[in-house]
Amino acid sequence: MNKVILLMTASVSTRGMRGGCFSNEERESMYVATLAYYIEHILKKDQYRQIVFAENSGWNIENLKAKLPIFDKNKIEFVSLNPDEFDISKGKGFNEMLMINKALEISEFLKKSSYFFKVTGRYPIYNLNYFLKKADKILGYQGFDMYCDIKDHRLYDWFMPEWSGHSFECRLFGVKKTFYQIEIAPLYSSCNDYNGSFMEDVMFAFVKACKGNIKLRFKREAYLGGVEGSDNTALSFSKNQDSWKGNMKRMIGNFIRIFLPFFYF
Repeated sequence: MNKVILLMTASVSTRGMRGGCFSNEERESMYVATLAYYIEHILKKDQYRQIVFAENSGWNIENLKAKLPIFDKNKIEFVSLNPDEFDISKGKGFNEMLMINKALEISEFLKKSSYFFKVTGRYPIYNLNYFLKKADKILGYQGFDMYCDIKDHRLYDWFMPEWSGHSFECRLFGVKKTFYQIEIAPLYSSCNDYNGSFMEDVMFAFVKACKGNIKLRFKREAYLGGVEGSDNTALSFSKNQDSWKGNMKRMIGNFIRIFLPFFYF
């Protein structure tokens, strides 16, 4: 059964990247906790699902693996990428997209799969199984090229112009492998956090202009755990993603997605 591969991107060490958060040891513990959650709640519940864990900072992956609970080695592939091939002077988006590109070249799991679902590796998505099952159907059976989520409204344009109402959700998305390699992979060179070319904006512009068959909206909010690695002035922002504020934001988001599906808030 050709199920969507789960691709987790990871940079355990920030290697001094401007804006990077948490110590290397704190970040490693976050990746370990996230992988442990997915081992228990995804791999043990779905005999066909596989995970690719791609890491690009040169961290000792064997030490990280030793801290995980027992897992089926045929279901997780660890891909260690050469940090010298990345450029921290261009920020997170450039390097994350380049990491996906290189993982597609190297990973044996990904070479054998037609689709993948990319997630951030640093904190868990508690309802990830929902999105993986949707991706199996949307990418596999319905033939879409991409399954993703965007924010696209003008409320902020009118009332809070310092905030963006138009962005792509980079923390999780599913895509057909060939579509990614042909259409999306080259976009990494357009990203540079430090001149304002964020991955969220580059990908938003792409999906809005693309002629491909793209599902642009999730029907549910992602239930994110852990701690955000950035700060934001938005009223809805919560550093602790599982706080009362984060839970309230998710509840309101689900209401809008169910009852106002045309409003991409």
